[in-house]
Amino acid sequence: MTKLNRCYLGVVVGLAFAACAFADRMAPKDVAPLTQGEVKYCAPHDHMGCVEARDVATGHLIWRRQVYVVRYVPGWETDVQDCFITKIEAKGGKLLVSNEKTYLYELDPVSLEVKVLKGQLVVGEKRE
Repeated sequence: MTKLNRCYLGVVVGLAFAACAFADRMAPKDVAPLTQGEVKYCAPHDHMGCVEARDVATGHLIWRRQVYVVRYVPGWETDVQDCFITKIEAKGGKLLVSNEKTYLYELDPVSLEVKVLKGQLVVGEKRE
């Protein structure tokens, strides 16, 4: 193999690795629903940052509450800026909601008030 061919091969391999680095992100993991009495709390991927309460018997939506907002930087791929809910837990009559940035929120399932325990209400990168 000539020196020029090795150089060409190196460029091709390098571009292939670079293309992989910018590939779309994998689908987020499903969040385990939390059932309390007749209500099931879930975090659907098609409503990012939202928690839904559904009737256990019928599956009908009782309410949907946006816990946080994702702010997208224009010109950047949106899928790599997405930030999905990873966990819903119950504690002291409230719902604790975690996301991929390890931010933590407290959601009151009665008043639907959201309190930030760690992180911020608007998730996203700032332009430098």
